[in-house]
Amino acid sequence: MARKEQGVAAETLEEIEGAADKLSDWLQENFWLVMTGVGGLLLLAGVGAWVGSAQESSEQEASAALAKGREDYLSAMGAPPGSLEVPELANPEAAAQIRAEYEERFSSVAQDFAGTVSGTLAAIESARLTEGEAAQSHLESALADATGPVRGMVLQGLAQRLEEGGDWAGAAARHEEAAGVGDYPLRDWALADAARSWAQAGEPEKALGLYDRLEREAPDLSLPSHQEAQALELRAAASR
Repeated sequence: MARKEQGVAAETLEEIEGAADKLSDWLQENFWLVMTGVGGLLLLAGVGAWVGSAQESSEQEASAALAKGREDYLSAMGAPPGSLEVPELANPEAAAQIRAEYEERFSSVAQDFAGTVSGTLAAIESARLTEGEAAQSHLESALADATGPVRGMVLQGLAQRLEEGGDWAGAAARHEEAAGVGDYPLRDWALADAARSWAQAGEPEKALGLYDRLEREAPDLSLPSHQEAQALELRAAASR
């Protein structure tokens, strides 16, 4: 099963990297799917570099519980084997019941394995399956234990929820904090999201400062056309 999950996660990452010019829009539309793929990659490829040996046994247990929960949830929602994307059931009531059941299940994994990477990822999964204050609570709880690249994931999860609630300044601050996590693989995109959010919050100077920083630090990053236009508009307004 680990090999299957590793293959799926690797394929997901390759697809993302191959579509770099469209990645920002894709990330916003498929945020939770991306977090699932990145989380799988971190567990399978990089976790050993920043998890102490004393935690290894607990991490393995937590990883198995998380993987089993994901597999069972996808199966319950009618997804084909190996899929990461959750299909929509024809019966909305049945779908809501399944989501509620697995929100509790992932929350239990998060509580049972608090302080592990997989426990944090389980909290992210719980947040994915609910809305409002409950989702915020799952993520805030996860942030307390999150370290390394997983911290960037949780911060962006919080930012996403704040965006959905219209708190653009709060979202921008969380995105920017995620961009400051040095080993977070999507930190440049987090910085782009922070710039977009500061612009939405009515803070053009902060937004322009981040767009200028992106140009210096990630000159090859290909922003979507609407963000390129936004950066141009901000520069034009600043030069008047």
